[in-house]
Amino acid sequence: MYQAPNIMKQFLLLLSLIVIIQGCQSKRKYKSAYEFLKAMSTDINKTLPLQVDSVLKLESTVAIPDVTFRFNYTLQFDTITYDIREFEKSLTRTTINTVKTSPDAAHFRKMFATIEYNYSDTLGNYLFRIIVGPGDYLK
Repeated sequence: MYQAPNIMKQFLLLLSLIVIIQGCQSKRKYKSAYEFLKAMSTDINKTLPLQVDSVLKLESTVAIPDVTFRFNYTLQFDTITYDIREFEKSLTRTTINTVKTSPDAAHFRKMFATIEYNYSDTLGNYLFRIIVGPGDYLK
C-alpha cells in the first residue's frame, strides 16, 4: 500500500520550491498576506502540472482570501483494494505534523495561514480535503 510518509517527503520538496519562489519574490512588496499567496500561487502554477510521484500529481494551487493556500492534487489510488478513509486519516495526521514541524512551512505558520489539500481521483471526482489551520499547528 502507498504510505503517507512518502507523500510527505514530496510535500516537503514542494514546500522547498515555494520557499525558493518566495525568495525570488522577496524584493516585491505586498499589501497583504493574501496578495503574497496569490503571487506565489501564480508562480507555482506556471510549473504545473507536476507528477510528484507514481500516484500523486499536483494540478494547481489557489490563494483564497484572507490567508488560505490550497493545493489541488490528483491521486491515483486503488479505492477497491485499499480503504481511502484509512489513507485519509493517516495522511491527515502526517500532514498536520509536517506543517507543525517543517522549516519549509514556516512562512505559512508566520502568516497564520490555513493550508488546504484537495484530493481528487483521475476522473476528477472529489475524494477528500485536508485542512490545516493555525489551531492545528500552533498546539
